[in-house]
Amino acid sequence: MNTIPPENQNKDTILKSLAVGGFIGLIIVIAWLGIQLVHVLPSAFTSLASIADTVYNYKEVTIDIKKSTEVANVAESFSLSWQAPKTPGDFMFSYTCTDGVAVDVHTIGSAIAPVTCGQPYRLGNVSGVDVSVSAEKNRFTDIPYTISFVPRGAESAITTTAGTITVVNASISTPPVATIPDIPTVTPPTEPVVTPPLITPVTTPTKPVVKPKPTTKPVTTQTYSYVIPVSNPNGFTDLVATMSRIGTISNGTFLSNSVIDNDTSAGLLFEIKNTGTKTSDTFTYTVLLPNGTSYTSPVQVALKPNERARIALGFDVGDITGTKSFSVSVSNAGESTLSNNGFTGSVTIVD
Repeated sequence: MNTIPPENQNKDTILKSLAVGGFIGLIIVIAWLGIQLVHVLPSAFTSLASIADTVYNYKEVTIDIKKSTEVANVAESFSLSWQAPKTPGDFMFSYTCTDGVAVDVHTIGSAIAPVTCGQPYRLGNVSGVDVSVSAEKNRFTDIPYTISFVPRGAESAITTTAGTITVVNASISTPPVATIPDIPTVTPPTEPVVTPPLITPVTTPTKPVVKPKPTTKPVTTQTYSYVIPVSNPNGFTDLVATMSRIGTISNGTFLSNSVIDNDTSAGLLFEIKNTGTKTSDTFTYTVLLPNGTSYTSPVQVALKPNERARIALGFDVGDITGTKSFSVSVSNAGESTLSNNGFTGSVTIVD
């Protein structure tokens, strides 16, 4: 019978204990690694999914600006809107410096803020902005502006869209034309000079023996002048009536004179001009003459922007003397400003 020495039995016991301990330790390490993988894998898959979604949905950023109006009054806000891209970032607003112009902007959730011209103003990640403009120098001011997009973390814009808005300051009148000869005058080929029927020719009559003299209907001649008329369909109409001069008509020639002999044929020369940005509707005018009678014109053709009608009105004075007044008023259904649609004047009539 073989007998195992005691020292060998001790070695086997120690080895078996170490093997069991090592196996248990290995199981603990494997369990710990499993727990760590459970924590790491979800975020890793999330990051990969985010990267894949970014690559799949990437589109070039463009800004398609929609304006609420093409022409705005001062101190009245208008809106600019666009579709915000999926790319995170901020939109910037800027406008070109113009003398007498100041601009304020307002976005949802923010207060009204002034914008320094020529410098981009950060609007944030928005899809629109309300703009208010103050213009103190001119009646009409064109203001160029830009909307740009800066991605998050970038230092410069990756896309920019430019536009222009026209601002109207109705309190500033249009500068008057210095003299009539400075304006080129042409007769439209399709719009003949309007000459109402004459009851008596406009000539210098001999002094009648019997008074009072008969009164004739007014005689008008009308021409049109053009200064590059361009109509804005979204603009406005503003007809302005101004007096040129009063006098007499002799042999078809108009002679200016503030004192008129009641034996002569008198004449009144005035102008109607469209100082707006849109072609007017057809219109009529009414003249209250010094002899107490009135004349209402037939329907006149529409006037384009910066186009004027020069009207010469001939009439008999009648058996009157002294200082007499006259007036002209224009009736146009297509405009809202009526304060400049007429004028009054006076003339001295002698026997």
